[in-house]
Amino acid sequence: MNQVFLKPCALACLLLLAAAGAWAQGGGGRDESIQRMLQIVLDNNPTLASQAALLRESEKLPAPRGGVALTGISFSIATSYYDPDTGSFYIRPAATLGASLSIADPARALNAYNLKKAREEARQEYLRIRNSLVADLFSTMRELLGLGNKGASLERLKAYLEDYSNLVEKQVRAGTASPDVDKLWNLRERIIGIEVEMQDARNRQSTLQQEAAMRLGGEAWQELFDLLDQLGE
Repeated sequence: MNQVFLKPCALACLLLLAAAGAWAQGGGGRDESIQRMLQIVLDNNPTLASQAALLRESEKLPAPRGGVALTGISFSIATSYYDPDTGSFYIRPAATLGASLSIADPARALNAYNLKKAREEARQEYLRIRNSLVADLFSTMRELLGLGNKGASLERLKAYLEDYSNLVEKQVRAGTASPDVDKLWNLRERIIGIEVEMQDARNRQSTLQQEAAMRLGGEAWQELFDLLDQLGE
């Protein structure tokens, strides 16, 4: 079963990785991290593991073998016959028993169909869960990267406003026009607001990483959490 799904899974992962090429600007290390995260999810997620076990069990069930089915029985009795040579009637006990057999057993055919249907349903459910987990992981990575980019942008804006604020403060201390004092306070308030936004983005990142790692990673959630943390840096 693992060999059956290995190639489709690898293909899906490669396509997703190709779509995420913009993420890999940090070099090959990020590619390796993404592949490792995929492997953790596919190897350790309990829901996927449970469905894989169910699929393996369905594949172990023996297929119903062909057989012979009794489809009919006939019985007749003859008690007399006429002898034309002697012109006499004779009464003798006589009986015949007949049976009809069928090589194709309808019940076995139905069982075989139901088994095949159950196996295919288990396989489709496995694929659905696997694809859903991969999509969940990549959706989480996109959101983490978005929060990381937002934090970086806020950090740059904060640095710019701090430099500008320092310049205005020097002008105020040098005795420039008083309206610059109001400008200085406005800048300080804006910097404080940016710091609050940055902390909120960091908190959202941490919460998202924790939830995704525990939801997707099973017993290996801590390693997945660490890799997601590196991705958001």
